[in-house]
Order: sequence, then structure tokens, then C-alpha cells
Amino acid sequence: MTTAEASVNKTVADIVSSAAHIAINPAPAVFGTTHPFFSSMTVRQFAPTEHTPAIKPYQFEPETLTRLIVWAASVALPEGAFGAELKKNLWLYGPTGCGKTRLFEAFASRTGRSLFTVNCHEDSRPSTFFGSWKLCGDSTSAIPSMRWVPGKVLQWASTPNSILLLDEADQLLPEVFMSLNAVLDGVPFIIDETGERITIAPGCMVAVAANTNGSGSAGGNGGSATLYKGTKKQNVATMDRFNVAQMTYLPEAEEIQLLQSLARVQPVIAQSMAKLATQVRAMFLGLNEDAGAGGMALKFTITTRNVLNWGMNYFLLMQMGKNSEEALYLALKITLLDFATKAEQDAVLAVLKNTVIGKA
Repeated sequence: MTTAEASVNKTVADIVSSAAHIAINPAPAVFGTTHPFFSSMTVRQFAPTEHTPAIKPYQFEPETLTRLIVWAASVALPEGAFGAELKKNLWLYGPTGCGKTRLFEAFASRTGRSLFTVNCHEDSRPSTFFGSWKLCGDSTSAIPSMRWVPGKVLQWASTPNSILLLDEADQLLPEVFMSLNAVLDGVPFIIDETGERITIAPGCMVAVAANTNGSGSAGGNGGSATLYKGTKKQNVATMDRFNVAQMTYLPEAEEIQLLQSLARVQPVIAQSMAKLATQVRAMFLGLNEDAGAGGMALKFTITTRNVLNWGMNYFLLMQMGKNSEEALYLALKITLLDFATKAEQDAVLAVLKNTVIGKA
């Protein structure tokens, strides 16, 4: 590691460590990474709560992990650390099933942060986030009464060092998203229905997980956002409050490792599955505007989630007595292929037969 890199690592570690914590541990041990950039970095971990996700196997990509740490550092900085205002929110986008939500769960679980997730959609309203008055029953009275039920934003705002995850936030109506401006700015806000003034607890973080960049693009190589029905272009003032990170599917070699370790698939079959997934993604319109250049353009793809399920279904079918080739085909059909049109099925099965089965 260069002197400059070591200096940056030390500075970021000091910043991230500025909030209350219960332990200081090496970043490689916390995140399970062997990348040299993190070798001298330490990470402070917080006391888990009932809202902290359980730790599950996860492999952090170095650049994405770096962005997460910069995000955490921006939130932990003392007021006035810079002469200009630093953006403290993160917009993460990428294709369906590439692990966006799991990334935040993995980060929260390993750092002990609470995670409050709001599943966003077109019908979401400010009350979805902040809360509403509801008619509730009471064990001490036969007559229901109106009670204020706080939303996830209020739970997050009262929990230090927690993460608010706006899942599928690009589905929101722009005017509804703008009701969160004070939350994104990290300033106190008023609940109109109760008159309560809410001050956000120290160390609280805001993130978005979405399929598009909020401006009508699905990223990739000009991927089409039209496949993600209901996504909307957001107000430029809202988007200006975010830093951005783009995520995509794992490299073939890493998916092979996951198939072996998580789905109990033997190496040669894991290689075949990962290879097919890579080739199908090259035909997916959601990632490539010229997806049909080398064959049929597909409106579906094999996600990392589906690769793993293909592997697990294959394992179960093998246990039931199917031979390897039968299990490979049937497991793929069970997992996702029967969702596709006949033409799409034929295109994928041709790839499977010509480039995978023949070389497995």
C-alpha cells in the first residue's frame, strides 16, 4: 500500500470511528475481505438491536465496499468538517436480483446497525414513511380509539447509527419523494398531524436501492428502464441530494464460488450454470441496448438469486434420482425458464445445449 493510500485509510477510519461504539475491529475481519486497500483500516461496530439483520454469507466487492465506507464516513463527520456541504445519502441502482438489498443487510449486520426498510411503490404517500392516525382496539376498552402509529422514518430517526433503506424508491411519485427532503438533509422536521418536532439521532444514514438511476436509465450498457414497470424520473433536486453507486451481477468466477459454497453444486456444474447466466445477461435488454445484436434480445435474465436457486433445485433433483443433464434442464425450467415466452425459452435452451451441456 502506498503512503497516500495508508493516509486515506487512516483518515477514513478515524472519521468512521467517531460515533459511539462497542468494539473496534480490523475491516478485513468485519467484512471478510482480503483486498489490500482495507488491510490497515479499522471499523467500529455498534450494539445490535432487534432491527439489526442477522449475519449471512456475503462477498463484498472492493469498490462497492469502499463507497459504503465513504458513505458511513460522511454521516459521522462533525458539522463544519468541510467548508461546503457534503452529501450524505447513497443511491444504489442495478439490475433485478443482483443483490442490492442484501448488500445493505450485509453492511448493517456486520457493523451492528439497525436497518429500517420501506418498500416503496406508486401508491406510497408521506404517511407511508412518517406514520398516520389509525383506529385501534384496546384490551381495556370495548370501544376502538384513534392512535398515532409512527412510520419507519420515525423509528429510524430515534435509533442512533441506524440505516433507512428506501427500497425501489424509483417507483415513488416525485412529489411524494420530495416530502423526504428534510430527512435527506438530516435536519429536524415537523410531523404535521401531531405537531411533534423530530430531531434525527446521531449517525443515522439514508440509502436507496433501485433498478434505475432515478433519471430514466437502467445503467449497464444503455440498459432499458422500460422493463422496470412503474419506475419514474425523479425531481433533479431530490437526486442532487444523493451520492451514487451502480451495482451489477457478480463476475462468473465469483458466482461459481457461491454455487459451490451456498448451493452445494459440484465445480463442473457450477461452471456451466455461471457461464449460461453470463451469456443470457448479454442478451438482456435491461443491461444492454444492443442485446439483440448477437441473437435474440431477452426481456428477462438470470439473476444471481436465480443462479443460486437453479443450483439448489439441481441439487434436490439429483437427490431424487435425476441424471445430471435432466436435472440441469428441469431445475432451470423450475427456477425461471417457464416464465419466459416460447421463443425466449428456445433461445436460452439453445445456448445451454450448444455451449454448456456440450462442454460440461
